[in-house]
Amino acid sequence: MALDTLDFTVMIAIAVAMIAYFAKNKIFGGDGTSAGFTASVGGETSRNLVETLQKNGKNTVVFFGSQTGTAEDYASKLAKELSSKFNLKVLIADLADYDYENFADVGDDILVFFLAATYGEGEPTDNAVDFFEFIDNEADNLSSLRYSVFGLEELGAERFAEYGEGDDGNGTMDEDFLAWKDSVFESLKNNLNFEEHEAVYQPNIELTEIEEMPLDDPHVSNGEPMKKEVMKLLDLTRFKIDIKKMF
Repeated sequence: MALDTLDFTVMIAIAVAMIAYFAKNKIFGGDGTSAGFTASVGGETSRNLVETLQKNGKNTVVFFGSQTGTAEDYASKLAKELSSKFNLKVLIADLADYDYENFADVGDDILVFFLAATYGEGEPTDNAVDFFEFIDNEADNLSSLRYSVFGLEELGAERFAEYGEGDDGNGTMDEDFLAWKDSVFESLKNNLNFEEHEAVYQPNIELTEIEEMPLDDPHVSNGEPMKKEVMKLLDLTRFKIDIKKMF
């Protein structure tokens, strides 16, 4: 079936939350500064999820399994609101960018969400195949997880939020996502005692003016593509097709 006619029968819902009810102080015990969110950076980023979360100071990760970009877009929207409304420090991550051997080692003070799509006869997207196989065949004990789907009961996980589903064929994907997102936020407040506040603009980057820097400095851009990014494109073993950055 062609990619532009994919039937997204499941746009998740998943709110897998690795968090104990008493862990609220761990998550909100920071200095009150802007939480922010960042996208997972391919190539140089470690495939060890625990290491990446610790290195970047994140307490929440939003995974996406996407074929045409829909789930990735929703993951980005969810991350922004988790950051602005609940002060969570969110990492947006491609399911294909991480290994799952140490998945059970993620601390109980970490929230983990999954937004994934299926196509055809319920097949997982290309970047989510390994994760689905891990859940089905390799995961032994995920007792620290609170989840809403993926049949994790047998692994000791506990449902935290309602399962949500959107069917692109009905033309109500956005409405379905918004309804599910609202139910997740209610669960965060009512079941996990999180405090929601009015969303305010939070810049994700900080600009610092440098008065003197020579033009031949390797960190100065003169309008040309960064050498590091060009080298990534030339390395076909690391090349990934991104429909948003076609050329």
